[in-house]
Amino acid sequence: IGTILAVLANDIDRLAERWFRKVAKASGDLVDGDYQSSTPEGPMPKKPPTELCHQSIAELLRSVLGEDVVDDIARETGFLKRKRSVTPLAMLCACVSTLATGTARWLADILRTFNDFTGASVRYKPFHKQLAKPEFAEFVRRLLSVVLGEMSMPVLRSLPGHKLSVFKDIVIHDGTSFALKDALVSFFPGRFTKVSPAAVELHVTMSALADNAIEITLAPDKEAERAFSHAPESLRGCLLLEDRGYEQRATFVELDEHGCSFIIRGNTSIKPTVLEARAGKRRLRNLETKVLNLKKLPRGDVDLEIEWGRGKNRWRGRLVVLYRGGPRGPKRFTLLHTNLNRCDFATAEVGQLYRLRWQIELLFKEWKSHASLRRFDTSKPTIAEAMIWLSLLGATLKRFLAHSAEQIQGVELSTQRVANAARHFLDDILRCLMTGGRNLAAVLVRAFRYMAENTRRAHPERDRKRGRLASGLRPRAIVKV
Repeated sequence: IGTILAVLANDIDRLAERWFRKVAKASGDLVDGDYQSSTPEGPMPKKPPTELCHQSIAELLRSVLGEDVVDDIARETGFLKRKRSVTPLAMLCACVSTLATGTARWLADILRTFNDFTGASVRYKPFHKQLAKPEFAEFVRRLLSVVLGEMSMPVLRSLPGHKLSVFKDIVIHDGTSFALKDALVSFFPGRFTKVSPAAVELHVTMSALADNAIEITLAPDKEAERAFSHAPESLRGCLLLEDRGYEQRATFVELDEHGCSFIIRGNTSIKPTVLEARAGKRRLRNLETKVLNLKKLPRGDVDLEIEWGRGKNRWRGRLVVLYRGGPRGPKRFTLLHTNLNRCDFATAEVGQLYRLRWQIELLFKEWKSHASLRRFDTSKPTIAEAMIWLSLLGATLKRFLAHSAEQIQGVELSTQRVANAARHFLDDILRCLMTGGRNLAAVLVRAFRYMAENTRRAHPERDRKRGRLASGLRPRAIVKV
């Protein structure tokens, strides 16, 4: 009898809850599934979301890519002077959809997507005129800058009490280049004049903890990459990782003076003087007070204190030499300049940390493979520039959605797989934004569920042993909704 009464009580509670919800919805007291008090002063204001959820992600998307915000940026850049049938938001969504799903081969592909999204019958010529405006390229660049600032969230953290917790961020800087149509050589001259006369290079600063780009600069490929290094004064308390193209004594001095830790790969052709040499706990006195000769190094990792250069550009610091096996020679050693303390970071740990630099190479691969960042068939420099910014905007948006789904669904996702599968969920999100985004939270629920079921990381445990998490990083606390 007690069991029967308990079951009946539960059934009565469910029926009462359903009845109260119907009454509350009819009276306007139920908003988005939450009860609102109907006091004489009016409904109680909802508390702003303090944790990650579908609704907070939807609000962020509307605040950055909503029609009013997009129109304001278009007016500021001069792209929008009066409303036409080709609106900035519709044009933006059509471009992002076509480029981010990797289906763009011609500019006409974007027009077909635009007509599908809007139900219009816009012809190619007026659409091409909008794309060719210099203000359009600046409009997309400004919008990308806003997206990079607002849609970067920390997705990785150091283990509690780990050495990496002393760094505010792990910053990776590098560049990637690709060819353009030869007719653009006067606007974007390349380094390889016979093979690719016209080419551009993207100088990218990436946050390893946010797993996304935080700053992107576009320049002709012919320009030296050292001039586009990240400002040292903004890197205080961070760890900077760079490739051998940024090896420069003056840069080491400046970074050290501004309190920035760094690991920068060195060229095997340098000839510094070795002041102190150690292989583990063993002192290598036969190498000291001599010019570095890689052929005389032992078959193993070596930790050196070097003096390089003279006068104002003299640098005295730590040089970690990693041995990769085989006969001794320049091709078997990796040189890493660093100012990390030996007592805190051993030789092997410096090498493990530098492996995080590979994350920016994976980012470049994702852009070129799944965001249509490639040579565009256009002789218009403004269109070529706009297409580059649009490709990066779509790629950044996909990474943001991947990171949001990862934390909300409570699973580790592969950003490469999410980028490749974008055609299955991105259009629904863009169409919802075009219509005001009222049901955006529900659209995100379906999109995030799809990602959780189809784009998981293949080997999360392997990542912890010898992947990006082997250096002491872990995914941030998962918020389950």
